[in-house]
Amino acid sequence: MELDFIDLRRGSADKYSWIPPFDSAVVYENEQWWDEVKYYYVREPWFVQVLEGGVEVARVELDDPGGINPTYTDVPAIGAERLEIQLIEVATAARERHVATHVVRGLAQRHPGRRLFAYSENADAFWDSLDWDRFDHPDGRHRPLFIQPVR
Repeated sequence: MELDFIDLRRGSADKYSWIPPFDSAVVYENEQWWDEVKYYYVREPWFVQVLEGGVEVARVELDDPGGINPTYTDVPAIGAERLEIQLIEVATAARERHVATHVVRGLAQRHPGRRLFAYSENADAFWDSLDWDRFDHPDGRHRPLFIQPVR
């Protein structure tokens, strides 16, 4: 699967009106993740539009460097090399083709000096399938944290 990764950043645009220029014709299950003007709270929003053959198949929101909740236990110390996958979603029409797996692997290849991590948003089986290290919060009420193993 050959994917193209297009970085989308706000730059000098107004922080209260900027919306990532995704393809509005592509359908996602969680449209609210992508269509609300909520990016004013992040100083430098960073999105990635993923294309296959010129057609959008996935979207990613990154947080650089992102933060690891210190109340999780036994989590290894990760310094400035960390890069958080805040959100990732595959377009409805591209589901069931392992696009998300290819996207995460592609992100790891694009950022070889970084260590990716994500909090699972009801996708524990997906993150488990990547063989990343899983950390559950002691109270059991927080989302599982998945961290890319050291390469």
